[in-house]
Amino acid sequence: MKLATTLSMLFCAALMYAQDLSTGLQVVNDLTVYPMQPKAKPAYLDTIIDPSFGTIIRRITNANSGSFIVPMYSTVQAWNADESRMILYESGGRHQLLDGFSYQFIRYLDDINPDDLEQIFWDFDNPQILYYLESGSDDFIQYNVATMNKQVLVNLDDITTNCDGSISMGNDVQMMSWDSDVLSFRCNNDRAYTYRISTGQLTEFSLINDDVSYVAPMPGASGDLFFHRKSIYDAVGNFHVGLNKSSGSEHACLGRMANGDDGYFAIAFAQGPDGGCIGDIIGHNMLTGECFPLISQSQGYEYPQSGTHISALTHKNTQGGWVAASMMGYDRDGQSLLDQELVVARADAQGNVTVCRVGHHRSDEDDFDYWGEPHVLISPTGTRLVFGSDWSGTEDGQSVDSYVVELPTYQQINLSVALTNFTATENNRAVHLKWTSTTETNNDYFVVEHSTDGTQFKTLGRLQGAGTTNILQSYQFTDATPAYGVNYYRLKQVDFDGKMTYSQIISINIQHIDNEIFIHPNPLKNITKITFNSTKNEVVVFKVMDTFGREVAAPSFTLQKGINTLELNFEQLPSGIYFLCVGSEVVKFVKMD
Repeated sequence: MKLATTLSMLFCAALMYAQDLSTGLQVVNDLTVYPMQPKAKPAYLDTIIDPSFGTIIRRITNANSGSFIVPMYSTVQAWNADESRMILYESGGRHQLLDGFSYQFIRYLDDINPDDLEQIFWDFDNPQILYYLESGSDDFIQYNVATMNKQVLVNLDDITTNCDGSISMGNDVQMMSWDSDVLSFRCNNDRAYTYRISTGQLTEFSLINDDVSYVAPMPGASGDLFFHRKSIYDAVGNFHVGLNKSSGSEHACLGRMANGDDGYFAIAFAQGPDGGCIGDIIGHNMLTGECFPLISQSQGYEYPQSGTHISALTHKNTQGGWVAASMMGYDRDGQSLLDQELVVARADAQGNVTVCRVGHHRSDEDDFDYWGEPHVLISPTGTRLVFGSDWSGTEDGQSVDSYVVELPTYQQINLSVALTNFTATENNRAVHLKWTSTTETNNDYFVVEHSTDGTQFKTLGRLQGAGTTNILQSYQFTDATPAYGVNYYRLKQVDFDGKMTYSQIISINIQHIDNEIFIHPNPLKNITKITFNSTKNEVVVFKVMDTFGREVAAPSFTLQKGINTLELNFEQLPSGIYFLCVGSEVVKFVKMD
């Protein structure tokens, strides 16, 4: 009997580093028009070289005709903390979990139910954790993507008064604070709050004119300053400073300035009340209220482009201040400056501005409305951009897929170890781990770690690395005494200088006895997987019974001797409690809407 789980991955030598994103780019602080040229849509997972800007653009999804698979929104991170996982949104209401490096589809996140499809927040440090406000319950959930475990951190309705369940994180939501500790929400449309998870402190905002405007004040990176419309509020909910903005509803994103202060980056179509601060990207210092242009007419650019979205989420790049933007433009043909373009930009502490034009996104909203907008997102390190596009031209309006611009700095990241496979197989109740590397640089050794919950790991053993080599290396390790149930494994790679990086987590289920049934996830929504250890090659009928003993389904499968993993679709079942029966084995499960 054998069960194998395979994972392709990369070890990143540095998850947080200072990196000048302009390195290797062709068009930097250049106002020349580089017209968009016809280019065939790349095949799924293939790349093209952008003919105008020379960057690599990779198609990472395969949407059906008339559908879309896109980033959630420019203010909500697609990649997790170490960029090994990413989340996209698919038409029909499903979130996809992808490998953040290979872009391979992993699974649907059907076991979470966020209040708003664009309000799923990755933890800023733990790559396995994300957060969301649960629809219907007002529970703020911490969720582990590896183990599928959920933990209720707080019920927002319980800690407020007279909200009557009318809790929302507001329109135009931003990420949590960059220590993943502070969130904000509104009660109906007349009160707004911030909540600090670590201390359990709830603070109500004293908003100007009590004007909530359906938007909760959003926390800056520090968690001590909050943006609401045109004003900044402090940690105790009081007005701190007003911003030089003409409008409180333009597309914007919270991030950090180059000097580390909380920053608010927005497009502005008109001057602020104090003059100036008009352009495609305007940076506002949330501490001082000062503003400056990153892209504006004062620098030689045209009037701000229509359909501009901004992403300022480079929390793993220690330079600070890097932001990305996508512009649809007015003509939408890519024949004028910034029209249909993707950019990354930064102003350093001395005010020196760097603007890098990195690609044409080839998208509009003619056929898909909101979902046809590119909604660019920058990765935590800043080295990649993801955007949606219907690839205007011969593919115009057929479907919207997601694409990634891989900047030259992404190609230049120094990888200590490049792994091609990490697998776990079972044989006679022992788990055999194998992995290979294509290159190694200063690799001292590997540590094999094990967990039964996917969170707390212990060391099983250590294997010597190959130092520095470009020759394929193969490794193996046996866990002779795994636990019954799900076992989780990861590798810790250690350089000669002590620098450590971790692989992704893989899992394997060890059955306790023959013919035991294991259902995951449980509770489930529509689709679940069943692990069943068969004693022989046989056809087995899985009977599904309701609480009255009535048979409501009876799917059959041809099983092989050993452990079988089966997928069942219970979409047609009403919500409730059911029993899955095979022979004398009975397992209870819960179907949710």
